[in-house]
Amino acid sequence: MGDGRLPKGNRNLRRDRKPIKVGFYLELIRTVFQAVDEQGKLRNRVVAFTSARPGEGVSHVLNIVAKELAAQTQNRVLLVDATVLENLYLTDASQISSHCEETEIDNLLRLSAPDLMPNLANVAAGVSSRKAAEWESAPEYRAECLKALRWNFDYVLLDCPSPAVSSDVTTLAPLIDGVVVVVKAAETRRAQIQRCQQMIESAGGNLLGFVLNQRQYPVPNWIYGML
Repeated sequence: MGDGRLPKGNRNLRRDRKPIKVGFYLELIRTVFQAVDEQGKLRNRVVAFTSARPGEGVSHVLNIVAKELAAQTQNRVLLVDATVLENLYLTDASQISSHCEETEIDNLLRLSAPDLMPNLANVAAGVSSRKAAEWESAPEYRAECLKALRWNFDYVLLDCPSPAVSSDVTTLAPLIDGVVVVVKAAETRRAQIQRCQQMIESAGGNLLGFVLNQRQYPVPNWIYGML
């Protein structure tokens, strides 16, 4: 994951160079994923990661975040390909784990596309087109799916395509705790970033901030102290 600059109190997230430093993730976990509300409950349990445009490295960033979150917190973490949700019909929330793929980390599971995950192929194949349409048109159905995921996992991280090419993140935004936008260093234009932010917020989403990916030079610590 690259240098991160998260607004609303979460700006001091960063890396200096590849490979990504563990300290960056510890700070990310503390400031974002372990933030609590007035009742002491976790604020950001279901979070989507997306980008201003395709090819920003969202999946790469999210894979590392998910692994570190599971390893550091010892909580159950689910990494979800957002495109799968519209084809997954949850008849029994308690059985959602049976549709997930184990990873090398005990606490981390993955819900991926059927062609990448054989265990989900039969499930997806049995879903009618009506269910896919229901996902698009019925917010109550989407809310029930996400409720089932919340019930079974401590954290749910959603890998979403850019809103420039897909409606996944804007469809999910009002139903989840927040959205993080991955920005590719020296390539993504300001107008693209602003447009992405506008789309998320217009959909009713909570923008948690931005992560700068693939920075090729270090940023001195004293600069972060000024942010």
